[in-house]
Amino acid sequence: MLTIKKTLIVPFIIATALLSGCGGSEQKEDKKETEFAIPVAVASITHQSISLNFHTTATLEARNEADIISRVTGIIEQLTVEEGDYVKKGQLLATIDPRRYQLALNKADAELAGINQELQRVSTMVRKKLVSEQAADKLKYQYQAAVAARELAALDLQDSQIIAPLSGYISHRYVKTGHFTQGYQKLFHVVDQSNLQAIVHLPEHQLSNIALNQQAVLSFSARKDHLYQAHIRSISPVIDSRSGTFKVIMDLDNQLNQLKPGMFAQIALTFDTHQNALTVPSDAIITMDKQSKIYLVRDNKAIEVAVAKGFVQDHQTEITGEIKAGDVVVVSGQHNLKSDVLVEVINQPTEQKNADQESISAIVKAH
Repeated sequence: MLTIKKTLIVPFIIATALLSGCGGSEQKEDKKETEFAIPVAVASITHQSISLNFHTTATLEARNEADIISRVTGIIEQLTVEEGDYVKKGQLLATIDPRRYQLALNKADAELAGINQELQRVSTMVRKKLVSEQAADKLKYQYQAAVAARELAALDLQDSQIIAPLSGYISHRYVKTGHFTQGYQKLFHVVDQSNLQAIVHLPEHQLSNIALNQQAVLSFSARKDHLYQAHIRSISPVIDSRSGTFKVIMDLDNQLNQLKPGMFAQIALTFDTHQNALTVPSDAIITMDKQSKIYLVRDNKAIEVAVAKGFVQDHQTEITGEIKAGDVVVVSGQHNLKSDVLVEVINQPTEQKNADQESISAIVKAH
């Protein structure tokens, strides 16, 4: 009996082991198939304009600004403006005590009138040949000198009134009422903010890419929500031999006064633009040994495609190759891929999302 039992038990154990082995093999195969479906994020290849830009920085300057100085000496009697005030060209800014200069003008007027009267009298005597012409000529020279002295006195009196030479904002006021000012001392600094400029120094090898009126885009940390357009006004004809650079001046319209002189600008100079180029997010491109490739998703599989890179702008790169607009490209997870492996898309391309939203909107409107 014992022998019979052992004979029956052994085949049963062997059969059970075989069945268990078969079931485990199927589970491993299922698990293996699940592991091959690599999760990826994708985007669509699109047509758009893309530019070749050169990035640099500069500090904004006012194109028109001036130090306002006193040409005469005296006590500041009156100040009519403060820092930050907007002034127009010809507006009165300050007054220097004018009494001394008014008296000098009165004296010059009196001397001029006396010489003029004497000149008329001598001229009459010359016509009657009572005096020589040399005496009349001497008076003529004195008269011309008196006229010049009178004009200088009038100019000094005029200069005691400090006038704005241009329209703009008072950025600095260097004096106060009652201060004594000497000749050619700075009183104010006025800045015209309506026209600003940015001066950059570009490498010599970029000279062929620069032209007058070429466009540039400026951004500022203080104006993060805006981009500003500028154009090249001047290109230096000389290369600095020490730095290997040349100076470029860009004009920036600031009629809304959103920008201020001294602001730090991030500048993108546009050298060239390709219209209707095929572009992908720059992260989608894998470059090794100077060879670039991307992975497209077709029938839930990754397809490796060799591409050539073009212009790069704002995290988008122009590419050429066996691709077309609308192709779905892997933008995340591509470094884990190889050709023909199964992939699982964990997002939806932007273009497809927009199309779906438009379809939903159309259905809602229809109902």
